[in-house]
Amino acid sequence: MLREQLETLAVLQGIDLEVKKHKDAQTERVKEIERREGEIARLAAEVKTLRDAWEEKDGVRKGKEQTIHDASRKATEKRMRMNQIKNIKELQALQREIGAIKESNSIVEEELIEVMTDLEGQEEILKQKEEELTGLRDDWNGKRESLEAEVAAMEDKIAQTRDAREATASRLNDDLMGKYEMLFDRRGGTAVVAVSSAICQACYMNIPPQLWNDVLRNERVNLCPSCQRILFYNPPAPEQGGQP
Repeated sequence: MLREQLETLAVLQGIDLEVKKHKDAQTERVKEIERREGEIARLAAEVKTLRDAWEEKDGVRKGKEQTIHDASRKATEKRMRMNQIKNIKELQALQREIGAIKESNSIVEEELIEVMTDLEGQEEILKQKEEELTGLRDDWNGKRESLEAEVAAMEDKIAQTRDAREATASRLNDDLMGKYEMLFDRRGGTAVVAVSSAICQACYMNIPPQLWNDVLRNERVNLCPSCQRILFYNPPAPEQGGQP
């Protein structure tokens, strides 16, 4: 009875290893999808920050241009008034006002040049980042569908093993099943392992003679003293007789 249980356990492990292979592959593809989409999202956020900064700076530019325009209009209006003024003091006062406007405009114009220089630099960086983002999105759009299809295909393969796994697991007693599942998780997918010539085929350590005898009898669950996996002995098939 125990021999049958161990043989069934080995079959179950084969099924679970197949499922694990598909799940690992699926996880890799999901992580790749998340990585690529995260990379695009981070670059998109960076582009938005750069564009917001550019638009804010461009607003400063427009404000300074408007200031220069308004001041120039005022200066023009004051110059037109000069032809109408006969009082020398009023004329001198108006000239001083016009001079102050020109001086103020000169300062604003210098600031405007600095702002426009900054804008040119920001616009170049923004353009580069936007082109990089467009390239990433175009490349990703061509690959995402393929990766998502692979994830779905892995899910189908996992589903296809479900019935076989349930049927196989139903033939095992609860204690052995519990021990197997714990070891499967802890030992990277290898919980039950064959022994050949008194050597564990998982860790390749020698099995003590008394334990080897116990394994050969398959009368109880035996664990490898080195790797703690469940041991079982699968006797070789009898040799076929020769042709008469």
